[in-house]
Amino acid sequence: MFNENLKWFFPSTISLAVRLIGQPGVILHGGGTRILKTQSRSIIGLVDVGKLKLNYIKYKNNLAHIGAAATFSDVVKYSKDNNCLLMLGAALSQAASTPLRNRITIGGSLKDFPQWSNLIAPLISLDAKIEINNGKTKIMSVEDYISEGTIKTKHLIKEIIVPEDESLFWRVKRFALLKFEYPIFNIALSLKMDNNIIKDARFVITGVKSRYKRFIKAENVIKGKILSEGLIKQCMKYIDPKFVSDYKYSDSYKTKAAIITIEDLLTELAVEKQ
Repeated sequence: MFNENLKWFFPSTISLAVRLIGQPGVILHGGGTRILKTQSRSIIGLVDVGKLKLNYIKYKNNLAHIGAAATFSDVVKYSKDNNCLLMLGAALSQAASTPLRNRITIGGSLKDFPQWSNLIAPLISLDAKIEINNGKTKIMSVEDYISEGTIKTKHLIKEIIVPEDESLFWRVKRFALLKFEYPIFNIALSLKMDNNIIKDARFVITGVKSRYKRFIKAENVIKGKILSEGLIKQCMKYIDPKFVSDYKYSDSYKTKAAIITIEDLLTELAVEKQ
């Protein structure tokens, strides 16, 4: 049940929207899927983002700028139509169901960061940036946005900035035993290659105890080398996700499944590069 005195606001500027959400009990409304999982009676105001014109996807200087009000379906369609944003498009095409993908917005999903998120792992793996406004405009990496706690503050997300790199090889995986249940974890692996030499690597998992983890030690093991079976075995020594048991799966089962999945995905990348 919603508060009987619920108010709707329809700001036409970002600055006004930011001022409105600074009030207690007032939150942003984009796709609306998050509200179903909140204590709705505590919400006294909804700030609709429709007039802010943030449902865009555009390119500039090899960077994709995705407005916060763009939906998962918008990104998936743009990726297919323009043969770009392939890693992000693939990840989001696996998320939820078609009706929900038509509603879930990029900005809302990033700010909410549900445990089952298909969005966060590829964004961090792609070294994506985020532009926010909390009275002032700020651009920061998605990883810093989460790790430094900015995600918990009151602000408006304007857009996500994703670099496009033709040298990127990647894999994403939504791991669930049943198609329509929440995934146990999501994995995103990316490699930047130059003549088969790994110049950079970013391995990310979400759904773990710490919400997300980047395996930096494993990344460092393979940088400057050629991906091979032996190198993958060496790299896997530093893949150490930590999970929490739940009523369905033990932490040890999740850990084993994640390790096997990451090794399989790296093996696929090695075969692709042969």
